[in-house]
Amino acid sequence: MMFDAKRFPRLVIAIDAMAAGLRLRALFVAATLSAGYAVCLYAAEGPAVTSARAVHSMPPGEAAHHYPVHLRAVLTFYDPYVDPRRGVTFVCDRSGCVFVSVPKTVLLNSRVGDLIEVAGVTGPGDYASIVEATRVETVGHPGLPRARRVTMDDLESGVYDTDWIQVEGRVRSIHREANIVSLIIAAKGGSFGAVTLPEPGVDYDHLIDSLIRLTANTAPVFNQRRQMVAVHLFFPSIRQVEVLEPAPPDPFLAKPISVLNLFRFSPDSSMVHRVHIQGAVTLDWPARMLCIKDQDSSLCMQAAQASPVPLGSRVDVVGFPAIRFFKPTLEYPSFRLADAPGPPVQPVPVTADRILHDDLDGKLVSFEAELVGRNSASPDPTLLMQAGGSLVSVLLPREIPASVSRQWKDGSILRIAGICNAEINSFSIGIGDGIVRPESINILLRSAGDITVVRAPSWWTPQRTWGAFGAIGLLVAICLAWIGILRHLIKSRTRELRASRERLRYLSEHDALTNLPNRILLHDRLTTAFHRARRFKTRVGVLMADLDGFKEINDLLGHHAGDQVLSAVAARLSGSVRSTDTVARTGGDEFVILLADIRDDQEAASVAAKLVAALAEPLIIDGQAIRVTISIGVATFPEDGNVEENLMRLADQAMYRAKQLGKNRVELHSPHATSSPRET
Repeated sequence: MMFDAKRFPRLVIAIDAMAAGLRLRALFVAATLSAGYAVCLYAAEGPAVTSARAVHSMPPGEAAHHYPVHLRAVLTFYDPYVDPRRGVTFVCDRSGCVFVSVPKTVLLNSRVGDLIEVAGVTGPGDYASIVEATRVETVGHPGLPRARRVTMDDLESGVYDTDWIQVEGRVRSIHREANIVSLIIAAKGGSFGAVTLPEPGVDYDHLIDSLIRLTANTAPVFNQRRQMVAVHLFFPSIRQVEVLEPAPPDPFLAKPISVLNLFRFSPDSSMVHRVHIQGAVTLDWPARMLCIKDQDSSLCMQAAQASPVPLGSRVDVVGFPAIRFFKPTLEYPSFRLADAPGPPVQPVPVTADRILHDDLDGKLVSFEAELVGRNSASPDPTLLMQAGGSLVSVLLPREIPASVSRQWKDGSILRIAGICNAEINSFSIGIGDGIVRPESINILLRSAGDITVVRAPSWWTPQRTWGAFGAIGLLVAICLAWIGILRHLIKSRTRELRASRERLRYLSEHDALTNLPNRILLHDRLTTAFHRARRFKTRVGVLMADLDGFKEINDLLGHHAGDQVLSAVAARLSGSVRSTDTVARTGGDEFVILLADIRDDQEAASVAAKLVAALAEPLIIDGQAIRVTISIGVATFPEDGNVEENLMRLADQAMYRAKQLGKNRVELHSPHATSSPRET
């Protein structure tokens, strides 16, 4: 297949602009295109798939690579309406058949039986691989191919997916819409649906109950995991329907049979065709269920007719006899009103303890039982009743709001009138005497009026008695717990207040940066030291210390580094004095050391010298060695002063003098020395 330049104009322009010859073009593609783009290039220029079977048999993962397809095949079905995503098209060639997806915007002019050429690419489809068409042209009209005869078992195997087949079955129902006609066909082994386009002037209803041979394409009904769950057929027109056995005359004109005669043994009876039953309506859930009663028995069936039927109306019903859930019923029923509505059928009173044991299935019954709850998981408003020793579900029509069911309170005794619907345990079938017996009972109501309150629940119930005892016990427990909680809260709050007070006191007496005593605590300790010295005739030393050149450290390294230097200096000073001495920070880079109970001023000078030596070793701040020196002034009590403030001032003057004399030294107070303004 030649490369179609019209489909890939941008690719041709890009390649022609960058390489002049075929060899340069190939080298450019191999060197620059990504792996995904190379796959697309192969799909455009590689060999095309030319048979329907080759496409249909291709694994979906492989078909997702969009390999080119070029088919010449016969069109067997085309419907642009049934699928909202695309036109549904089937084509067949000598190898087999395949589904072709035609864009929704394209309407084919080809007719069924035309020979067409299909150009496109492979696609994974929803179930099997398909052709995603880009061009469809008619090239002839050879007519439809010969169909393959299959059975229901063949169809359900999935082997004949998309094939052009023939199958026999009896038409059960017809459903018409604007752009589609659908049939339900029963065959040996099951039933399937068939779809076609409506044709003007065709009476499809005459096919109901006819035995036909249908020629059509097969298609799966599938889930989201690409698994087939059923099968349906697509046939192009009424010409593909061959009637093998016409339907009987109007079944409504046939003699009615009794409900009891459905599936009763008779060597001459046949349940292949529709039967006619007459009865009075006992329940009508439009588009869901219809129940009737004749002279002998009752019957419920699923009915598709949405028009409501008044209760008590006499109706003629025709439908196909079937056994569903181990019960006789009619499938695909149709009904007509026989005459004007009569009085509603009266329910048969039964006792609650016999509702599971008597043969009441399908009958209109009434009984009394206690409301014990609701089944919120059911799509229909459902009450749970205690009937004897059994639990009975009471289903209201789905149209009734859920709020209506809440008007009946648990514990009420209610009188229920409704259709008894028995459920059979399938695992018990074939065990014992062969007679099916109900395992549980559902009661189907016509309206909310089928429920009457016989006795409202007593307010003082056993549940409320136990509830009262529980409430009293809970109240006592809450009181005791509250007392315990109050005690715990008081103790906890007391501890918190004590700790908070201690914390506030600590913060008020200590420097926030170095945790050293501040001026307040220093003054208290200085006063205490003076009192002790006066009492015991000892001495007190005050050392006023100031860092040398601290302003330059702040200017060069920043305030953060300065704070670290102050903290490190405070640690060294504290580690160089006795535990009974006090190292305080009074502001900035100033420190005061209080020495209590010393012998003389020389002892104070010795401690000061020790502090100067302690700072001789460089400080390591953020990995950087910083050398810091300190100037210290010393004053002692009682030699230099008898008042705390005077002693602090004299020590400060001695520290000024130490800075004037060269810094990094200790000076004792001398009454004859002079001082000048402080240096930092």
